[in-house]
Amino acid sequence: MKVLFLKLLLGVFFLPLVALASDSDFNGRWRLDRERSSALDGWTAMDLSIEVKGTKVAIGHDMRWRSTRVFETNVVDTAKPVKLSNYFRVDQRHMAVYAPKESVTPVQASWLDKKRTLRVEAVIPVEVSQGDAKIRLYSEYRVGEGGETLTLIELHSTRNRPLVYIFRKLPSDDTTRP
Repeated sequence: MKVLFLKLLLGVFFLPLVALASDSDFNGRWRLDRERSSALDGWTAMDLSIEVKGTKVAIGHDMRWRSTRVFETNVVDTAKPVKLSNYFRVDQRHMAVYAPKESVTPVQASWLDKKRTLRVEAVIPVEVSQGDAKIRLYSEYRVGEGGETLTLIELHSTRNRPLVYIFRKLPSDDTTRP
């Protein structure tokens, strides 16, 4: 009986650590491999920084275009839908299509493939010359074997072809700019 209790106690203690370790492949800073990726229209460089804490995932975008540098973060929750007031899209600079003031973007996120893929779906309100519209954006963040590469696949309701971005993980002590 004592052995069973001890195993149960150890299982309860180590289970959160195991769950945290399974998320660790996503955590860190990722640098875009421009040669292997879709064109980065409107930008010259991109890094992603991803931090998984429980059900919340912060996806930071560090974007460069000449001397312009933009930092934006989307925080999604894999346990429930969220509404974000300033949802960042990589293509918004190229398209020059922006969200109306005081609009919110409903976002749903979930884990797929035993937490090797993060699926994010957003319906983004935008202002266009013809009035208000919505862009549906489906994204998958896939960590490769060994945790050294990240593939971001984006499907847009406004495009016929997906965008595919390949990233390589930077060492934790790498502070170079994209």
